[in-house]
Amino acid sequence: MTRHSIFLTECLLFCISGLLFAENIRGPVSGQLSLKGKQELHTQVEALTGIILDKPSPLIQGICISIPADEQMSLYRNSFALYLYRNLNENFDTKKESYQGSQALMRFIPFQDALNILIPLSRDHKMSPDRSSILLSDRDYSPDFPLVLTILPVSKGIPDSAYHHDILIRLTPVYFNKGELLLRLLDEEKRPIKENIYVSIDGKTVPWPHEEAYTLNSGPHHLAIRSKEGNEESLSFTLNPGETLLLDHVLRYQLPLLTVETIEGLGVFLDGKILQPDSLSEGLEIQPGSHSIRFQLGDFMMSRDFTAEMEQKISITMIPEIQLEYKRQP
Repeated sequence: MTRHSIFLTECLLFCISGLLFAENIRGPVSGQLSLKGKQELHTQVEALTGIILDKPSPLIQGICISIPADEQMSLYRNSFALYLYRNLNENFDTKKESYQGSQALMRFIPFQDALNILIPLSRDHKMSPDRSSILLSDRDYSPDFPLVLTILPVSKGIPDSAYHHDILIRLTPVYFNKGELLLRLLDEEKRPIKENIYVSIDGKTVPWPHEEAYTLNSGPHHLAIRSKEGNEESLSFTLNPGETLLLDHVLRYQLPLLTVETIEGLGVFLDGKILQPDSLSEGLEIQPGSHSIRFQLGDFMMSRDFTAEMEQKISITMIPEIQLEYKRQP
């Protein structure tokens, strides 16, 4: 027998074994649960509930299917069992009442306590069961969806009222200990800023511009923003597990502010351009960088070079003084 024939034989045996171990799943449909749709519903014994996996967020490490404690049904402790089926022969449809699938779980329902089933959706999950929960299996179950859940009797002598009792089922996401920051930087006219900006989070430089969210550990963080001109701003934020924080931050560019004090009639020139007297004492916003200021009165002229940085207040005083000097005559 050739290697190709062996491979085909193994594939055929696998398909046959899948059909042999597939179970028939039948019953009225109570609805379906999904993380992006309805996350809780009431079902009844022998009804089918679909568990649909929409494209999950990368922050989700798994899901939890819960049946809360039910005082009325606690009389029938362990008289019913939860069955969970995977690898359905077709997609779940609320109008279809018959499927084939493989049994993934069978668990007695205590009813006097909640039953929580943890289902991993990532190989890197950190979920672990406790007294009130069980872990379906320590692997990624994403390829096995959709699932079908049903509750069936496992003992005799159960009254009809129990069969018609509404049983609550909840579906909740289980998040990694991470969150996302979606950052948008805007100017004072609310226009996006994408160039000449440097961003760091917790002291580490991150790419900018960045259309996607930054994935960070949950907890407090420090954001620092610096423009090419040297303007710096910082703020703090906190991420909860599974949270996506949309942060719109308006950058307040604090240009250098120049004030000049001088005598009346003295011409003042900044980088070769004359300054109006009204702007001298009130303050004039200038661009960061190197500048030259010149004072002129008739033939008298004096100049000075200086450097301005963002957020600086620069004050220049030019008041000629009359100096008196006394000496004893020889």
